[in-house]
Amino acid sequence: MIEGGTWLGGSPLPSSREIAQRLSINRKTVSRVYEELSAQGLIVTQPKRGTFVAESPRAEIPAATPSQPEQDTTAASIDQLIQKTCAHHIRRVALHMHKLRPQDYDVTGLFNLKHMLANLLAHERRYLVSPEHISCGTWQALQSALIHSLNLNDGYLLLAHTTSLTLEKQLLRQGVKVLRLPAIAAGNAHEFIEQVEKYCINYPVSALWCDTACLFEPQTMASMQTLVAQKLADYHLLLIEDQRTHLPFVQPSQPLASRHAQSILLGSLYGECCDMFNVCYLASNLGFSNTFKHELNVQQQQSSLLNMLAQSELIKRGEYKKLLTSIHRFLQPA
Repeated sequence: MIEGGTWLGGSPLPSSREIAQRLSINRKTVSRVYEELSAQGLIVTQPKRGTFVAESPRAEIPAATPSQPEQDTTAASIDQLIQKTCAHHIRRVALHMHKLRPQDYDVTGLFNLKHMLANLLAHERRYLVSPEHISCGTWQALQSALIHSLNLNDGYLLLAHTTSLTLEKQLLRQGVKVLRLPAIAAGNAHEFIEQVEKYCINYPVSALWCDTACLFEPQTMASMQTLVAQKLADYHLLLIEDQRTHLPFVQPSQPLASRHAQSILLGSLYGECCDMFNVCYLASNLGFSNTFKHELNVQQQQSSLLNMLAQSELIKRGEYKKLLTSIHRFLQPA
């Protein structure tokens, strides 16, 4: 019996040809997913027999040794916890993936997962957005589509000083004109407002890409967010709030994007805690342009469907919130 699951090791999986025919997708996409699962030790392929659930999955990470720094030990424990939980659900949904119909997803992701994310954003973060205005998948696919669809009318995109140079180079390659804000101390929302206003006065700024989570002190968060949102509205700025590195839905903190009418919220299910099973999402109260949908990589999105199915199962069963609570406890100082 697979640890903690109901599926026996050695259970047969549908062939890549069968899944491709049922989902009307390229067989190479299914084969690539099977190869990834095989590399993780979750499934095994036997010549002339087929593909089966592995008897002894080897996806877990060895426990950290006492000689490692405490931070590394904690990170390894969190990563191991996420991988163990997600791998279990990957095995479960892999046996039923052949039931997934083409009408259950499109280039913006799995419909069921988008509805669950909309509910989580509304209840946990007070960010009200329609499921049709949420796209989920790999960050590479979402980032490429977002950059290609930015329509700034020859205006500048203002970047926070913490924005990666890689992202800045990708924006410049796409012809987006960028300016970078100077470093601003945590909790100093007033300085942030002054800097944004300074650039808006001197340049035709159209949008702001930043992570505002560190700008606000808990005791004054509501009032300062209202003040910043009003300033963004005065200059008609599009806010792209990038919170992908944060662990979401643990504390009921309201993002600045929820207070601004022209906003895009970027997030992920596991922040920086795990890359292997992480799913990124993009929520926009403006909806998606045809350019955005056109630029999404269909093949790349389809290759993420198995993981999206597993994450939707985690959320539906209530295990996702429990997992986040456990991770949050790991991260708390002793």
